[in-house]
Amino acid sequence: MAYTSLGFSLADLAVSGVASPVAQWGGTVTVDVTLQNLGASTIVEPTSLVPPLQVGVGPDGTVSPPYYTPSQADAAGATIGVFLVPRGRGPASGFKLGTIEAPALGQNNIEQFRATLALPDRPAGFPGRGPYTIRLVANDDRTVLESNYRNNVSPAIPIQITAAPATPTLRVVSFDLPERGLIPGDVIAPRIQVANIGNASLTSDVEVAVVASTTPDFNLGSSIVSLYTIPGGIGGVNSTPMPRSARHSLGVLDPRHAIVAPRSDLATINGELATLPTSPSTYYLGVVVDPFNKLNLPNQPANRLEMIKIVSAIPGETPSGVVGGAATLPFQFPPDGVPIGVTY
Repeated sequence: MAYTSLGFSLADLAVSGVASPVAQWGGTVTVDVTLQNLGASTIVEPTSLVPPLQVGVGPDGTVSPPYYTPSQADAAGATIGVFLVPRGRGPASGFKLGTIEAPALGQNNIEQFRATLALPDRPAGFPGRGPYTIRLVANDDRTVLESNYRNNVSPAIPIQITAAPATPTLRVVSFDLPERGLIPGDVIAPRIQVANIGNASLTSDVEVAVVASTTPDFNLGSSIVSLYTIPGGIGGVNSTPMPRSARHSLGVLDPRHAIVAPRSDLATINGELATLPTSPSTYYLGVVVDPFNKLNLPNQPANRLEMIKIVSAIPGETPSGVVGGAATLPFQFPPDGVPIGVTY
């Protein structure tokens, strides 16, 4: 960076981010912020070369090492303004939701952090629902002297304001077991993922059951094979920022059984060993969220199993599963000690 009129380089803050895709008036919105300091000193500053992790403050408030001084291109802690703007309008037409306290940032550095802000009741003149954008403004209070203020406003972050009340909606998005070959009496170790695709977080513990049934329904003839608890609930889409490329499906609606990447609106259950019923010869195996209806969750499947698999007897096959002991030999040697393949 070239010298400024002051004879040295200054900080240069730039900001971008992603936000939860859906929110409601009076609700909350979560934003992931990426703050960069593009400033870099163009003069030698020997006392500023100490790595930030090696700089500390003693009990008496003195800096250690004592010769350390910040660079002129470092940015002290500042605020980031968060504005909600109707789509198609400029940032000046937006409503300020609040500010985020940003950490101090050394020259040529980057910091990422998350913040949740409350939305007010609908301001006068703002549409009750529809597309909006969020704009982040770095150094909102101008407490940091910068060489360039033109890049302090983030690109538009799309968000949808809905009129529907915010409610949690839980769906099973993964039930990781063999697709075929399950027979009655098998031992399984299920891995289950439950997503909250609703616009509100669930803050209560929720039970999840693996259920065997002679029909695809969860009814009086069904049997609970194993029962698990997700402690503390699951965050909703309003608390889960997602990149724009994932918004067309909220990133969790793929019906395939593959395990998806973990996010704050997903809970993963690594189930303990469970034995499947030995009869009848053919039945359905699936997952039910809140099987005893303790939480009275809205928008849940009505008495239906999710991620259904078929368990069916195979002539000549006996129950097996994920039971056994750990190998006692190194990887390259088989259990019988005889090397596999060509040896020299």
